[in-house]
Amino acid sequence: MPYRLRRVDCFSLGLPALTIASLVFFPAAHLRAQTSLNDRVLVVYNADVPESKQVAQYYLTKRSIPEGHLCKIDTSSPDEIKQDEFDAHVKQPIRKCLDRLGKDTVLYIVLSYQTPFLVDIGSQRNALDQFVADIWDEYLPERTANQGDIQPYFGGAQSEGGLYQPFVSLADYRRQPKARTIYSVWRLDAPSTQLAKGLIDKALYAETKGLTGIGCFDRNRGDLSAIADYSYGAGEWDIHRAADFTHQAGFTVIEDDHNEEFGTPPAPLRCDNAALYAGWYALGHYNDAFSWSPGAIGIHLDSASAAHPRGGPNWAASALARGITVTAGAVIEPYLDNLPHPDQAFFYLFHGANVGDALLRSERLLKWNIINIGDPLYRPFNSPTMSARVNPPIIFALAPQTTLADTSSSAVIAISRPAPQDTVFAITTDNRDLVTIPQSVTIPAGRDGVKFAIETHHVGGDGVTVRLRAKANGYEASNTLIVFSLLAALNVNSEKVKGGSEVSGTVFLRRPALSNTTITLKSSNPAILKLPAELTISQGNERASLQITTLPVNAETSVEISAAYEGLVRSASLKVVP
Repeated sequence: MPYRLRRVDCFSLGLPALTIASLVFFPAAHLRAQTSLNDRVLVVYNADVPESKQVAQYYLTKRSIPEGHLCKIDTSSPDEIKQDEFDAHVKQPIRKCLDRLGKDTVLYIVLSYQTPFLVDIGSQRNALDQFVADIWDEYLPERTANQGDIQPYFGGAQSEGGLYQPFVSLADYRRQPKARTIYSVWRLDAPSTQLAKGLIDKALYAETKGLTGIGCFDRNRGDLSAIADYSYGAGEWDIHRAADFTHQAGFTVIEDDHNEEFGTPPAPLRCDNAALYAGWYALGHYNDAFSWSPGAIGIHLDSASAAHPRGGPNWAASALARGITVTAGAVIEPYLDNLPHPDQAFFYLFHGANVGDALLRSERLLKWNIINIGDPLYRPFNSPTMSARVNPPIIFALAPQTTLADTSSSAVIAISRPAPQDTVFAITTDNRDLVTIPQSVTIPAGRDGVKFAIETHHVGGDGVTVRLRAKANGYEASNTLIVFSLLAALNVNSEKVKGGSEVSGTVFLRRPALSNTTITLKSSNPAILKLPAELTISQGNERASLQITTLPVNAETSVEISAAYEGLVRSASLKVVP
């Protein structure tokens, strides 16, 4: 699974009045907002498939959803359709149904069995469900696939540092004055009609009898103490935190860190009676090592984990065939950070969310490549006692976690209760050449947190990770600071130029220069393309232009132009033609 850098900080800290309670607890009103949501569901079925309406009607009956909340679509395929067909035969009918019910009334859109799950927008294929989620195009423009714009309901977290946004229900989010009209979109889909109906039955059973079983968590990169919360390491920390929260909630937990998946030695051979699962990674593969409890919820991180919900070599279809109740995954490569974050999803579930809210709040993007399978109204946990105990005992928060070289930022250490006496934390790092931090900080007696400053220095690359650790008597935590170079890009305003003429270029910084900043320029062929040796970006500016001079040539020649700052080089290519 490729990892594409799109990670940004999604929230800021309220400082200095920071308490752990303000970060991870939420008022009972959010729990109350989760009740009696059956009249806020729109159920969509495919008129060309009789079984689709059967499953839709079954859901209406079992959840006491009003008959008027049924919505018909008519598509040429139950799998994939083109953009024009989506607009005419999916988008417009669903919009009409929403208008009839009140578009702000509906929170959840459930796509029944045998409704299409892929849309071909011309340049690429995406999850149809995530286009339905933004069906009014309030989040992204019409016919636009996501380029990394984080959806507004996403919670965000620093999983290594233990910082999680409080749960806010989708209903409460939508009451906010500037809320976007987005929906939590789910599908009652599986390899057979009976399995699709079973998703409803098992959710209702678990709500009535309680979700029981064990937690199974399948990491693959070994000891976390050596793993930064970045790139593939971010997936490891997400899975570990999900396991930790599940243990706090009172479940027996199996957490494995071997490269092999469950079912393949030396990983555990079986995980029976599984209630909660998160793990990775074999592309388009399911190891038959599980038996699933009624109501079981599982998230598998791979690039095609839900490539086809009704069959084929993918994790979701196989898990559905073997009895899982809720899952979510990718129909097309989403890149790691845009898969559902299992730690956030489980954290919200343990704090009283239904799966419709928990999964949507743990998915960064809409109009992208993820589908959710199951009953969004399914709420496995509703216990204030559980909510109180499922929290990190210590938070090591970075504000922000992703920063630039030569920049000031801050960190906060917060503990779960006021310190009975002055508590001194030793602060260490694996790279003091890149950051300046205090050797220690103190949480005063009677307080539950302390803030301190971080200064970053020059870096010779992007995504340079700096591990930070805090340790005191009875407490230990870490987090990963991710540092990017100030130098953003070098652009040339033409790809091709006639020899003997001039062309302009621009060097960009990621923020305004704090002082005059010198960029070193170089041509790979000075006999054909001449540049000044240096370019200065003046204090307060983010860019500066340069003139590029070319000489006549007898044949087309490609020349590389480079701009360097503190060891990092950006380049562009220019073709010089006769």
